[in-house]
This record gives sequence, C-alpha cells and structure tokens, in this order.
Amino acid sequence: MASAPTRPARARSAAEKTQRRDDILRAAERLWNTSTYTDLSMNHVAREAQLAKGTLYLYFDTKEELFLALVSEHLQTWITDTIQLLQDRRPTTPSAVADALVDASSDVVPLRRLMLLLGTVLERNVRPELTREFRRDITARTQLLVTHLPFSRDASLQILRHLYALAIGWQHVAEEFAGSSATDEAGVPAPDPYAAEFELAMRAVIDRIVAGQPAPRQA
Repeated sequence: MASAPTRPARARSAAEKTQRRDDILRAAERLWNTSTYTDLSMNHVAREAQLAKGTLYLYFDTKEELFLALVSEHLQTWITDTIQLLQDRRPTTPSAVADALVDASSDVVPLRRLMLLLGTVLERNVRPELTREFRRDITARTQLLVTHLPFSRDASLQILRHLYALAIGWQHVAEEFAGSSATDEAGVPAPDPYAAEFELAMRAVIDRIVAGQPAPRQA
C-alpha cells in the first residue's frame, strides 16, 4: 500500500510556520483521543499530519515537548472559557460558583487526560526553560481567573488548587474504573463515576473554604 503523500518539509513565512505547528498539534490531538501516551509516537503524529518525521523536529524536540504544548493550549482555552462563563453568570454565592466551575470542567476530558501526564511525565522530561515558561504563563492566567471569582484572593486560589487536584484525581479513578469493566448485579456497566463525584467534592470544598471568609465581593 502506498504511503500518504507528505507536505513540503519547509514552511517559509511566519504564518506558514504557525499553521504547520498547529497542524502538528491537531494531528497529535486526534491520535490522543483514541490512543494512550505510551502507544503514540512521533512517527504516528508525522503520518497523521502527512509530514516527514524530520519536519516534526523542526517544531518539537521530543514527544514530551509536543504534549506540553497541547497541555498549555488546552489550559489556556479552559481558563479563557471559564473567565467568560464567570463574566456571563456573575456568581456571588458558593453554590453558584460551584455550578460555574463544575460546568466549566464537565466537558474537557482531553484536558483532564493531558493533566495526568503533566507532573508525572512531561515536566520531568522537557528542557527546564520550557517548564519555567509554561509555569509562568499558567500562573499569570490563573491570577487573572482569580480576579473573576467573588471571594478573597487566597480563598479563590485555594479553590482552584483543589479543582486541579480533584479533576486529576477523579479522572484517574474514572480511567481505572473504565478499565475494570465494572458492572452491577444485572451485568450492566456502571456509570462513569467522574461527574457526580467530582461535583460532590467541589461543592464540599468550596463550602468549607468560603466558610469564615469575608462576604463575597459584589459585582
């Protein structure tokens, strides 16, 4: 069987280079939706993007760098979308904030899967300067997100730290649960535990953190 034709190896203009980088990320993302990190290789990404393997290395030195770029992109999108949701709803109570944060986190499975890799694989295997740049960018965006929550800065940061930990933790549980093929007594597969348990935990955390804090800021 003839292999798929590859595109020209060199993108000349800045716009072409930006588009080529995006093509690579989109190819990796498509594969990531149906594959594990271990099984996915730069060769696979090159074939999916219809590029020579060497072309990928003009943009990313390693698979870890490519996936760190995906994490950064997904996190930036999530923060931007969450800020927009908070601006639209203007929540002022713990319950309303929980509603917004749970809704913002309910349909981001690719991001949650990527976050499982962040501390265990990606940051340990990329150049230190890339890790520092990633952390600076996400910290700055998180600080902006904090300003749209109706609680004190410290309480808002604590809530976001718990959201991060709970999202990763429950995604890990959901993946283990799916792999176990758990069924009920009638042999029917049990529902994914992520959504309900994540919401339960987030509501409890927000209620506990906000208790004793100053009254919410008014819009």
